[in-house]
Amino acid sequence: MGFSDSFSSFAYNNFLSIGRALLRIAPSIPARLESAGKRIHPEVFASTVGGITIISALVATPLAILLFLVTGNPLALLVAIVPIFALLIGIVTPYVWASATASLLESEVPYAASYLAVMSTGGIPPYKSLIRLANSQLMPNIAKAAKLAELNVTVGGVDPVTAVERMAKGVPSKEYKDLMLGYASTLRSGGDVVHYLIRKTEQIFTSRMGKMRIVGERMGMMMEGFAAVTMMLSLVLFTIYIVSRALPSEFLIMPSEQFVLIAYLILPGLSALFIYIADISQPKYPVSDSRPMKTLLLTMPFAFAFAALFVIPFFITELQALPFFDTTSNMIKQLRVMTGLEMGYESSIALVLFFIILFLPGAIAYQKYGTENFSVMHGLTLFLRDLTEARKTGLSPERCIVDLARNSYGAFSKHLKIIARQIGWGMPLRKIYEDFAKRTHGWLEKAGVFILVDAIDVGGGAPETFEVLASFSEDLEEIERQKRATLKPLMLIPYITALMLIIVVVVLVAFMKNLLTLARLSISTAEFIHFFLPPVIIIAAISGLVAGKISSSTVAGGFKHAVIMSLLGLVAIYASGALAVQMFQLPTA
Repeated sequence: MGFSDSFSSFAYNNFLSIGRALLRIAPSIPARLESAGKRIHPEVFASTVGGITIISALVATPLAILLFLVTGNPLALLVAIVPIFALLIGIVTPYVWASATASLLESEVPYAASYLAVMSTGGIPPYKSLIRLANSQLMPNIAKAAKLAELNVTVGGVDPVTAVERMAKGVPSKEYKDLMLGYASTLRSGGDVVHYLIRKTEQIFTSRMGKMRIVGERMGMMMEGFAAVTMMLSLVLFTIYIVSRALPSEFLIMPSEQFVLIAYLILPGLSALFIYIADISQPKYPVSDSRPMKTLLLTMPFAFAFAALFVIPFFITELQALPFFDTTSNMIKQLRVMTGLEMGYESSIALVLFFIILFLPGAIAYQKYGTENFSVMHGLTLFLRDLTEARKTGLSPERCIVDLARNSYGAFSKHLKIIARQIGWGMPLRKIYEDFAKRTHGWLEKAGVFILVDAIDVGGGAPETFEVLASFSEDLEEIERQKRATLKPLMLIPYITALMLIIVVVVLVAFMKNLLTLARLSISTAEFIHFFLPPVIIIAAISGLVAGKISSSTVAGGFKHAVIMSLLGLVAIYASGALAVQMFQLPTA
């Protein structure tokens, strides 16, 4: 028994009355836990939340009083509200779990519906198709729900139709619930189940295409908020700090520590928050290609070694006097001199190079593997249509695959040749699919071949089955095309925001320098530039990740944009520095 189980048992034994009171306050917690698939009794969960709240109150209240007595600061009493946050988080957690499960289920529903419809044309009942999905790893969330139905049939002695109804009622996805309940109702009334599944699947695809437009509008609003928060908040912060440092007074001063906290932590954290919000707001697949992230992790030590040698010395200036660090810092200084920029830009240039080294390998990997995955999926769609037409001539499905292997289907051709060769060797279709799944990394092509193999292996591979499969595959590709077309223009907003932020900050610093020179006041422009530009470069790189997340639904898609944003940041630093000198240079006597 682990610590969590032990604590849950302790909380249930000692705080059960609090847990029951909590369930009366939030009576929907049991339903949310069931929808999320959490195998925990509601009273045990509520008692655990109550126990955490009471224990945190016993710790936080004396600590708040002690801190107040020691420091005399009334803000120390805010520590006493920690139990309130613990209680609120505990109440909200089941809703978050249910929402996350519903989102993942929604992403799998179109493909599960396609599978059920295709298999039904081959005479396979949807319940048996669900059991096959339960034993596969392709759709893990659908598989969990299907296993519950299988458990009710094998252990509870319930008939399959009733088991499907019970499973559907406990699933948080409305589309999946309507699909399963409609199937059960059609079967009980003696209707055409095959026709129902095909029509319902087509409706799900049509609905998903409409949702793509809604997602695009939602992401557009989010990007507007990102631009407003990132740019306006940054400019206000930088302006206040520049003025407070250039014209110090007892009434207007912003401590450097406060600026560092906001500029280096809070502002990048807000950008990371937008990435998270975009992630939970976008439709996604159960599994994504992890090779670009693995490439990033493998090359990350080299990037951090570069940061330690070339970036850190400009933030910890004492290191520049040490052997080897003086060489690396001088290299950055020479690069700054070659660009014709004044002192203060060294740390920004080093940061730009660091982000390029950090994200460039992952960007190359994503560009290579992303293009390959798209080509495989497009080739598979073309192959399924040709397979459908070839099957109508009367040839067996296996013979059609062998004959079509001579055609060109982009990146899918090499996989098709291997599949045809394995069919010629007499290898089982299930083994062929498992081998194909090991060679490919995109989830869409795995789903397509999985449905194809089962349609042949179990459903017999009738021409009508292939016709349905080819039509659904074309619809799925069209959904992906619409999603990319809807989201791609939104990535311009992070670009514009980051570039304007860099240029405005540099011009503002140069303007203050020349203005104070006219007023005969000394000011360290290098200090300002060193203090202001690095966080702007960091925000620009993270904005590239935001652009990639919005346009491709994956953070790995932002590696390329982070590199481009860093390069544009370097160009903007040079251009804005030269522009500032021309605009605000003092006239000579």
